Amino acid sequence: MTWVVILVFAALWIPDLPAMLRRQQWPELVAFAALWAVGLTLALLVNYGVDVNQVTQLLRALFEPIGKLLIQQPPV
Repeated sequence: MTWVVILVFAALWIPDLPAMLRRQQWPELVAFAALWAVGLTLALLVNYGVDVNQVTQLLRALFEPIGKLLIQQPPV
């Protein structure tokens, strides 16, 4: 199952990598690689049965206040 996860994540590079290299979009490539690595790490941890609840709580604590600021209830 691990190889399937890695192959699926590797396939994510296929449509984007050639264009990024051709256009020399180095900052975008670094950002894409960083997010890809984080996603792959989390997917592999879930695949191995590691509890990633702490990561979920951390992400929720970071982004929930931002969401509340951006998305407000309409006035009644």
